[in-house]
Amino acid sequence: MTLLSESAGVLPAVARRWPTLLGLGFAAFNLLDVADGRRLGFVVFLAALIYLGTAVLDRPGAVWVLFVVSVVGWGVLERLGIDPWPGLVGAAICVVVLGLAGGLLRRPALTAAQVPAMLVFGGAALLALTLSPQAGGLLAAAALIGHAVQDVLVWRAKQVVARSMAEFCMVLDLALGVGLVVLSL
Repeated sequence: MTLLSESAGVLPAVARRWPTLLGLGFAAFNLLDVADGRRLGFVVFLAALIYLGTAVLDRPGAVWVLFVVSVVGWGVLERLGIDPWPGLVGAAICVVVLGLAGGLLRRPALTAAQVPAMLVFGGAALLALTLSPQAGGLLAAAALIGHAVQDVLVWRAKQVVARSMAEFCMVLDLALGVGLVVLSL
């Protein structure tokens, strides 16, 4: 075997893992300048909201559109100096109400679990903002690691969101959670 033929086999393998690589890239970007771990609570809040929105739509493929809109929206609001949290909380309340009204709790267990997941992960992210930087950072880390566990379940079940998003989010959440724990100690 030549070096060229060996590398030809590696490239497709790496290409198949693009969600993992993207998750690691996003994690590294977010951890580069994190002075206060509470700030990263927005990641778990957005993740829970995006999963819930996808469950309400009952279109797993829509998750990437919701992701892009959410991340761009967050970034634009921050650049304009507008606090994104009130809008984010309002959106979460609206999506929870839509889900409950649409019978989301009567759907398969993992899909129905997105309502309490939004409440738990979203609540943890909001509570983290009220705590000291170290305690809030550790709470945000715990919520991220908890969401990574949910990502594994979603990925294995092939439900709720596209597997590529579950893989991306699993890697992102776990890397951010562990990174925050390390930085908080």
